[in-house]
Parts: sequence; structure tokens; C-alpha cells
Amino acid sequence: MLAQDPRDDIRSVVALRPDLTEKQRASLRHDFDPTLMSRTLPWVEDLHGDADAMRRLAASSHPLVRRSVARARHLPPDVVARLAQDEDRVVRLFLAESCEDAPADMLLEVWRWWDGSFSHPGRPRSHPNFPRTGLLRHIADPSGRMRRLALDDPESTPADVARLARDPEAEVRRRAAEDPRVSAADAVRLLNDPDGSVRSAAVRNPRLPARVLAGLLHDRDTASAAVTNPAIPVPVLHRILTVAAAAVAARR
Repeated sequence: MLAQDPRDDIRSVVALRPDLTEKQRASLRHDFDPTLMSRTLPWVEDLHGDADAMRRLAASSHPLVRRSVARARHLPPDVVARLAQDEDRVVRLFLAESCEDAPADMLLEVWRWWDGSFSHPGRPRSHPNFPRTGLLRHIADPSGRMRRLALDDPESTPADVARLARDPEAEVRRRAAEDPRVSAADAVRLLNDPDGSVRSAAVRNPRLPARVLAGLLHDRDTASAAVTNPAIPVPVLHRILTVAAAAVAARR
């Protein structure tokens, strides 16, 4: 009776009941907004260790059921292969964030449109299966996000860093500004970049000449970022902390 209720919100709740067969679920008329934030269904999460249940539910007609399957830490290879091709990109995203078995090609595909959330800030790039080689081929990719990856390739060179330090997109220049292989000249030039995040990355780069870094430490606008530069000698850091502590004590 509830499956035939005139109210869609009631039918939508019925559609997520754990005691439905997938055939029943597929026949139930309801609306689902794929753009809304979704949470893992508790009853699906309870079945994460059941390979047969994961196979059955990975074929569900309901995206929220498939999304909940994708949140499993480990899944059988055939389930991973199926979800990696899911038409709902949130299923692929959840697989990239949560499943240790997510395939490299799907992780790279997800990276094209997602570079981390508050709950999974490093994924998919920090996933253990994320490609670590062959990334240099993306240095001329139309997408700045993909060009960023080129410098992660172990075969990339300082010349590649110099090229991306002049990229038209700020996110790519920021990646170059963070690279320890950036030239001192480029690091100094990026201190005047129009984008604030690029300038901040350049301030922290250890390739900055000592005289330039000293000037940044004496500038109120850049001192707090410059003090985190790893090129600052420990004795100098001790002096900075001593002076700062004395200033705080004087204000009290």
C-alpha cells in the first residue's frame, strides 16, 4: 500500500527499505534528486563485509543504494569494476574516496572534476592506487587541474616546473610555486603573482634567496607566511621566537 501512496516522499522512503528485493525497488515509482547530499544507508553499511550482498546491491536501480555500496573500504573486483563505470558520478566519487580497491583509471577520471572534500581532502590524488607515473603527458592538457599533475611525475624536470610557473591558470602556477625545483628567479617572480594563493606558496618556497626571504620576514604582510619557510636556519627561528615572545610579554 505504501509503495502506491500518492505522496512521493513516502514512496521514496519505501524505496530504500532493506527488505525489498531489487526487482521490487526497481518497480517502485519515486523521485530522486542526484544533486542532494547523500549519506550511507546504515543497513547497506552493515553488509559491507558480505561479498554476495555487495554484488546484488551494486546492481540496484537506486543510486543511493549503489552510493552506499561504494563507501565500503574493500569490495570484490567485479563489484569495483561495475561501480567504476556507474552512470552516477557520485558513485564513482564515493568509490574514489572510500574504497581501497578503486582502479587507477577511474581515480584519474574523478580527479578531472573533483580535488577533495572536507571529509576526504586528499582523495582521489592521495589514494594509494592513484597513478604516480605517466603523468607528464598531461602537461599540455586543456584542463589546468590535469596540468598540475605533470609535476608529480618522477620524470618531470626543472624545465617543466619553469613552464608551469608561467601557466595561465593560478592553480597550476601555485603547484609550480610549491615545487622545490622551481628556480630562484621564478620563485621571486611569483611573489608578485596576481593570485594570493600563488604568492603564499612562493613565500614558503626554500629556493627564495636569503636576502629576499629576510625582507619578507621584516614585512608585516608576509612575515607570518615567511616564518614557515623551511630554508630559515634554526638559530634564526629561535631569535624570531624570542623577539616575538618579548613583544607579547611587553603588551601584557
